[in-house]
Amino acid sequence: MFNKKLGITSLLTVGLLLAACNSTEDTATNESEEATTEEDTSWTDVEEAGELVVGTSGTYSPITYLDDNNELTGFEVELLRDITDELGIEIRFETMQFDGLLPALRNEQINVAANDFAITEERLEIFDFVDSHKYSYGSAIVRADDLDEFTSAYDLEGRNIGLGSLTSNYAVFAENIGANGTAYDGGTDTILRDIVNGNQDAYLNDRLVLQENVESFGDDSLVVAEDVKYHPTESALAVLKGNLALRDKLSEGLQSVRESGRLAELSEEFLGADSTQPIDQSEVVSLEGE
Repeated sequence: MFNKKLGITSLLTVGLLLAACNSTEDTATNESEEATTEEDTSWTDVEEAGELVVGTSGTYSPITYLDDNNELTGFEVELLRDITDELGIEIRFETMQFDGLLPALRNEQINVAANDFAITEERLEIFDFVDSHKYSYGSAIVRADDLDEFTSAYDLEGRNIGLGSLTSNYAVFAENIGANGTAYDGGTDTILRDIVNGNQDAYLNDRLVLQENVESFGDDSLVVAEDVKYHPTESALAVLKGNLALRDKLSEGLQSVRESGRLAELSEEFLGADSTQPIDQSEVVSLEGE
């Protein structure tokens, strides 16, 4: 026969045990979250080291490049110098190939990766980003005689395209739109010469960067196809996932630079336009080519 008193007592005991387990799990979760927060020494580590180590290519004008005196400069280089001035910390730049920047960040060889990195869902799985400082979209440099053939980003389909890297978002877009992409190691001028010579039909990159490229190259036979608009971007400085203290401190410094008007000044100086405000995306084709 079922003993009612024993049954009730057993149920109460099980209930108390479950409650105790839940309480223990909640406590463990809270302690884990607190431990994670306490373990984020990303900013204090920089302070103790006495410098912020930034990785950049130095070959992506006007974002990061060597000037006539072989000194590193560019939009993001000078922006970071201003940010670290605001934060009262020294800065050291390490130049490396673009494809090596994010791996170097992942391996903690550098504190920050700066090379006009667009915030994407894929990158957010591995990295955190400082507040956005540049808004733009992709376009293309083409021969002036062929400009009428490029009335939208969809006209890149089937074309021979020069790219700076096969790991960039522009390479991803080229593949998605059905273009024939080729990566160059020799720099932008090599790509532009190949467009002039008919070996390539276009060069894909950020529209503001492309405009500076055309002006620096100094050949009227090349133009930016202004009707080609794709991949709206928000560019930001990348830090390792979980380095929230460092991310927030850099965002604080960036905000000071923004409020002083210096961010807009740097954009005008290096990019030829104020790129610090969000853009109208209504006519911009997505990274997926849709």
